[in-house]
Amino acid sequence: MIRVILLLIFLVVGLIVGPNLVGEKGYVLIALKNTTIEMSVISLGIMVFVAVIGFLVLEWAIKRIVGAVTGSRHWLGGWGERRRQRFFTTGMQALAEGDLGVAQKFLGKTTNANFDGLNLLALADVEAKQGNTVKALGYWQQASLIKGSELAAKLNMARFEIGQNNGVEALAIIESLSMQQKQKPNVIEIWAGALAAAGEWHALRERLAGGWKKPLGERYSHWSELASQADFAAIANTSGANELIQEWHKLPRGYKKDIAHQKAYIEQLINQGMHQEAEKALVTAQKSGPHDTLLPLFKSLQLPKPIASIKLIEKWIKKDMQNAVLYSTLAHVAFHSGDEILAEKALQQALELDRRQEDILLLAEIKAQQANSDEALALYKQGLSAS
Repeated sequence: MIRVILLLIFLVVGLIVGPNLVGEKGYVLIALKNTTIEMSVISLGIMVFVAVIGFLVLEWAIKRIVGAVTGSRHWLGGWGERRRQRFFTTGMQALAEGDLGVAQKFLGKTTNANFDGLNLLALADVEAKQGNTVKALGYWQQASLIKGSELAAKLNMARFEIGQNNGVEALAIIESLSMQQKQKPNVIEIWAGALAAAGEWHALRERLAGGWKKPLGERYSHWSELASQADFAAIANTSGANELIQEWHKLPRGYKKDIAHQKAYIEQLINQGMHQEAEKALVTAQKSGPHDTLLPLFKSLQLPKPIASIKLIEKWIKKDMQNAVLYSTLAHVAFHSGDEILAEKALQQALELDRRQEDILLLAEIKAQQANSDEALALYKQGLSAS
């Protein structure tokens, strides 16, 4: 731009001064060893003007040629940039279509281009899907150094480590994020997965209770149940059922009201053979009515006198006499207590409402114990064909 302005200034000066020099007789003499050049002042001015124009044109041409050969930033501002944009677009379209070979080919030509790391993320995705984990990690590492794609790259690396069951490595990646990034729901979801992969169940349970319920939304129940099951199992297996019961009583009331936590706790009591405590917990948790998550656990109770359970289930049946699930639950509780008469009666009621496979097979088992082999065989056949 500066050169153009100077050129215009020289041109204006020439237009003003030129006419005054037309009548001048002055000349310029250039004497060389074997040559003498003689010209007028006007001729010299014209030659200088033409030389400047020629120099500018030559400079422009050289820059464009060098840019085309080296792929410089100036060239990317024109044809080169459009070319790489086409590579990027074609590669992304191929990735969306599932044509990984084409996607790899075209995205691989954009590694030195500036797409805010999106090209590197896409290329890493392609390599990961093709099983080239080393290359995928390399591209994620490159993308993590770019501000616009840092978070996405690190989350992908964390997911990869979780998939490899490398929870400790995944947690290290999560810890490298900023406090603001750690508060995002998608980050918390991966964080929970990293804690699970690392076997940090107690830490996960504390995180869930400490403020992860809202950001996790519907996924909270999944992680809460998983963490409680694993943590309670670890306590029971390490310290025994009595220690588990003490740990449960220490927990905040709000935590113990959570259905997922109740289910995990009761399952561990049953696994540890603490059926009396499990029954007590089931009855207490469902005083206001049956819960779909807890109700099936009654069927696992092995008690000689499950008085509290039978009394509660019969109370529910009186309020909902068309509920096949309640009759089925009562039948299983009675059967495990040795009360075949009550079990058979409840099963007959359940099968009239809904012919479920587990109920048919349980009735077949009762008939077999009663030595009604023909009836038992017929029921077994029905049960195997039932859904």
